[in-house]
Amino acid sequence: MPAVKCPVPDCQYETDDLDAVVVAALLITHATVHSAAAGAIVSAKVEKVKRPTVASAGSSEDWTYFVSRWKDYIQATKVSGKDLVIQLLECCDETLRRDITRSAGGSLVDKSEQEVLAAMRTLAVREENTMVARVSLHGMTQDRDETVRSFGARLRGQASVCKFTLQCTGCEQNVDYTEAILRDVLTRGLSDPDIQLDLLGDKNQDMTLEQVFKFVEAKEAGKRSASRFLDSHGAEAASSSYRRKRNANVAKDTKKYDNNKVDLCGYCGKKGHGKSAPPKIRQKECPAYGHTCKNCERDNHYESVCRSNTSKPKVKQNEESESAVFDSLCAATVSPLGKRTIQLDHHLYSQMYNTWIKRPSQPQPFINIVVKVVEDDYKQLGFQNSLVSQQRSTVIPAMADTGCQSCLAGIKVLYKIGLTKRDLIPVNMQMHAANNKGIVILGAVILRISGKDQDKNELETRQIVYITDSSDKFFLSKEACITLGIISENFPTIGEITGSVTDTSALTNDENRFTTQIDCNCPKRQSPPPTPVKLPFPPTEENVPKLQNFLLEHYKSSTFNTCEHQPLPLMEGPPLKLMIDPKATPVACHTPVPVPLHWQDDVKASLDQDVRLGVIEPIPVGEPVTWCHRMVICSKKNGKSRRTVDFQALNAPRNKGNTSYTISFPSGKISPSRQEKDCI
Repeated sequence: MPAVKCPVPDCQYETDDLDAVVVAALLITHATVHSAAAGAIVSAKVEKVKRPTVASAGSSEDWTYFVSRWKDYIQATKVSGKDLVIQLLECCDETLRRDITRSAGGSLVDKSEQEVLAAMRTLAVREENTMVARVSLHGMTQDRDETVRSFGARLRGQASVCKFTLQCTGCEQNVDYTEAILRDVLTRGLSDPDIQLDLLGDKNQDMTLEQVFKFVEAKEAGKRSASRFLDSHGAEAASSSYRRKRNANVAKDTKKYDNNKVDLCGYCGKKGHGKSAPPKIRQKECPAYGHTCKNCERDNHYESVCRSNTSKPKVKQNEESESAVFDSLCAATVSPLGKRTIQLDHHLYSQMYNTWIKRPSQPQPFINIVVKVVEDDYKQLGFQNSLVSQQRSTVIPAMADTGCQSCLAGIKVLYKIGLTKRDLIPVNMQMHAANNKGIVILGAVILRISGKDQDKNELETRQIVYITDSSDKFFLSKEACITLGIISENFPTIGEITGSVTDTSALTNDENRFTTQIDCNCPKRQSPPPTPVKLPFPPTEENVPKLQNFLLEHYKSSTFNTCEHQPLPLMEGPPLKLMIDPKATPVACHTPVPVPLHWQDDVKASLDQDVRLGVIEPIPVGEPVTWCHRMVICSKKNGKSRRTVDFQALNAPRNKGNTSYTISFPSGKISPSRQEKDCI
């Protein structure tokens, strides 16, 4: 029997020239190979393709993305005919589907796919000018931690609706120049200025868009790799430095311990383990390790060797060697709050309003003085050697510390004068601050301190100034302040200054609460004079001009004084009470309402005028804001600006004061059952 081939396509098996029965058996046996191979192929379960969605009032970019997703959906599901139209309509959200149905006057199932897409696009896309899309494209920038490819994808999506095409005048075909625009916008919108600088400075200025992508990607990858490399090395270097220092200290302590085993231990007072053994050795050999001292309440030492000075330092009786002149004594400090303490801000008592007012402390009293060194002063005290350095006269700020018994200055002040430590006079003066801590005195210099008063008269004093490295400021003593006329010789004397301002709060009297440097010819603003008892002229029509002139002259310094430079006088009476719930949560607005450009100058001038008049005052820097409302600028009938304040936040917490009265209704009309109405 001739040879027989396998009937399975693409199979090369062929039998030999054998008997027909043998050939049939061979073919049956060979067929099992094909059945096993076919059974080994298992079809994978593919996830169901999600149907795209579209909403109304979208952009052209959103519609383009939806159309591309819809084409992929059709290709994946193989839907066609009327089912295709139904699936397309199901892509719309409920609002868009309702609008399409109403616009078509019924169902669109019988329409074609292109007709349904056209109807959907009419309501789903909010048409806009191409110029707006192009401006938006040029304003796009790369976000932080956004890759350049993601930024390019956003640019391509926006550029798809910009229609960067032109018709060729020769062949009348549309030429697309989107790639060139995207390359420029991508370069401009890079967030990393270093990469942008490298890109602009590269020799190849004719890069394609893809080449720009690769260039920026390489730079970004290099920066990320370098930052990780430096961070890892910095951490390892810090760890290595700490480890080396710790090992060196351990070795040093061990060596010291080996050499000093015969000394008494500074923690238990016994011999055998050194004077100051390392903690690991003391933990094993020192009996005081783990013991709590009753004197200082610290661990790992006995009371007999406690080094803490629990007794209060003795105060020396020599008052001339003490001086409280540290700047820390002039600055307010806040102590830790206990369980029963109340956090209280600084307040000043106002004599005018008989109440406490929350105000910061007064600033430190600094004045500018002229300091110079004269060699004759040294010679009068027996110092014949001339000064080593080149001294000079200089102006420095000094604090008028009336509690200071001797002038004190920091080492920096010495350098400003032109002197050095070699020019200091050795002294045995000892100075202490008010907290009984000693002040290190490096030496002294002899200075002439001068200044000018309001009449330009120069006042001078000669003082021995002690130099310290504990402060950088210059402190004038009480004696220096008296010589310079800052205080009187009777200071301190209660009641010495009379007739001046006694209110220490920020709300002082009208004379001193505001100062202005502008000189004007306006009359001085004063409080209103008393009301006239009788008219100077009979109240007749002929005397109206005279009466008018009389009123203008009588109230010219108060009511009719429209000077824009002098502050307004304060009103007398109890403080105004705001009807606000004390438990209300304060509302503070920190973002102002923009002022129109053509009103900005007028509004700024109006605010400055109110500050000069004392109507408003600037908030001090650093003072917390509790209630703060926005200023809103409106227009008057004449077109000028009107300043208003938005007090809507006060509507909820305000205490409504109701006044009840009876409304009388006309006779013959039906009156309501309740005739009394509460009116606010």
